[in-house]
Amino acid sequence: MNLTITPQVKQLGINVCMAVIRDANISNKNTKLEKIKKEVIAKIQASDNQILKGYKELYGKIGIKATPPAEQLIALIKKNGRLPNINTVVDCYNLVSAETFLSIGAHDTAHIRGDIIFRITNGSEKYTPLGEDKPVKVSAGEYACMDDEKILCRMDIRQCDETKITKETKKFMIYVQGNKYTEIDYLKKTLERACELIKEICGGNYEI
Repeated sequence: MNLTITPQVKQLGINVCMAVIRDANISNKNTKLEKIKKEVIAKIQASDNQILKGYKELYGKIGIKATPPAEQLIALIKKNGRLPNINTVVDCYNLVSAETFLSIGAHDTAHIRGDIIFRITNGSEKYTPLGEDKPVKVSAGEYACMDDEKILCRMDIRQCDETKITKETKKFMIYVQGNKYTEIDYLKKTLERACELIKEICGGNYEI
């Protein structure tokens, strides 16, 4: 599976690192992970971080006002004292996202068609948001993570429903998306951190 970032997306300052994970044993919850989450969450502080600023600047360039995913996670930690429990893979990368301020996504490769491309939308793309069962229209001029037939993630704000990670997932891709304030080495280290945590909790193997 190849990853392409178009020149137009690169001009926005977006950079991406991707890995593929196989044979992970995904469950609803894991005692060891819950302990790690508590330890890490205790150290996370809400922050007007430069990386979070970079995502907001990205959204502003295309006329969208939104909160970066990592900032949303930090707000949940501040409000509830914990991260939401989805499943062990999603919980792992959400924890790393909150820890590093970076946007992280994962998609079940069984439902990906072709290669991965980050490109600017033209408004005709197929996109069914996570948790919904009907496609919605996207605006032209946004950036998106896509396969050959659909949007996998609209910007870094919301993933699609078709490729969500479930307990039945056997192989998935995971990526870290940065902005003009993130060095590529930081993205690579964050991706490795997420993959290692998933491997520790869920088993399996990964290839970056």
